Amino acid sequence: MTQQEKRIGEDFKNYLRKELKIEDFDCRCNKTHNSFYIYFPNEDLEGIEYEAENLQIYLNEISSLKFYDDYSKVTTDSITQKVIQISSNKNLNHLISLGVFWKETPEGFMIKIIDDPLLIGIGASISENYDHYTPPCSSHLAIEIIYPDSNSRLSDLKEDELIKIFMFELSHAHNISFEFSTYKLKEYDLDDAKIDFMQASDFVYNIPLEDYNYGMELFINANQRLSSDLQFMSYYKIFEYFAPIQARIEAFQSMKLKLSSSKVYNHDANFISSIFDLARNYDHSIKDSELVKSLINSAFDLVDLYDELPKSIHKKLKQNELKYNSKAETKDKIINELGMALYQTRNSIVHAKSNYDSKGYEVDLNDLPQLNKFMHKACFSIIKWYVSLPKHLKINIDK
Repeated sequence: MTQQEKRIGEDFKNYLRKELKIEDFDCRCNKTHNSFYIYFPNEDLEGIEYEAENLQIYLNEISSLKFYDDYSKVTTDSITQKVIQISSNKNLNHLISLGVFWKETPEGFMIKIIDDPLLIGIGASISENYDHYTPPCSSHLAIEIIYPDSNSRLSDLKEDELIKIFMFELSHAHNISFEFSTYKLKEYDLDDAKIDFMQASDFVYNIPLEDYNYGMELFINANQRLSSDLQFMSYYKIFEYFAPIQARIEAFQSMKLKLSSSKVYNHDANFISSIFDLARNYDHSIKDSELVKSLINSAFDLVDLYDELPKSIHKKLKQNELKYNSKAETKDKIINELGMALYQTRNSIVHAKSNYDSKGYEVDLNDLPQLNKFMHKACFSIIKWYVSLPKHLKINIDK
């Protein structure tokens, strides 16, 4: 390494220590390669390696550093690093470390996914958004855009659009799901930590592992990082999967009672006609608009979860609370209208782009996050309900 190249590391270290007041920062030469080891506060003892030429690019821009109140990105005159989160296959992190996810646009913009984003590390260090478990630099991934010059920089809106175009292509090629994130350190809540610890202990010592069923897989998928509408659809798929089981159980029970009748050995036309009525009732119960209603208050405790519903649904149902001693007709009305609300909300999402005609039961998109809290708990209970069924009632259905 030449003296001029060594000077890059010294100048970079001095600027971060003296101008940016990151006193714990260090930068050391790699004697066997043309690179430097960067040491942010609370980072790994081995340091983060940067090539000398790359560090020179950041050094040239460092005086124009700009930080943002939402902690989503750090920019300079011609560089943007925006924090993202990604979920994908097991090879993703290795591929990112190799630097293979990059693209140069016709305008000469260089866009890529990077680990150990240096500018983000500076922002997290200055704002003290790091701890022992969340180092300021190595705990983040970012999209980096390098512009040819400051005059070619895109607006914030156009920059986000460019990132989404870039990620769209990668999502197709590598099955990547991503979302914008921040480098803001999550606040440590002692009360929440105690609850988490108690739940973890309860899981380890008291909760048995159940036999596998496909609903568990659906539930895991629904709890990935998804937009509110897609998450609702994922939870609704669990309702759709288990609802035919409950509908058949109810139909079989009704038929069993019918065949236990004293008239079975001395039947008349009315008795035979009533069997057809039962069949028609079953056909009605498995219509799309009726299907999920069979699960409500049968496969989960609606009274227990009623408060989890958005207030807008309470208003539509004209029922602010539900109790175990509420009248049967009140519960039946709520079950019917709640089932319709879930069904119509599903339709409004599926047909959003095809001039969907509102039926009045749909839940507003702004209320979906709260509705998903209800769906999360209801779906968990539904899966547990199925697990607890006697073996002869676990009717197989197609996925």
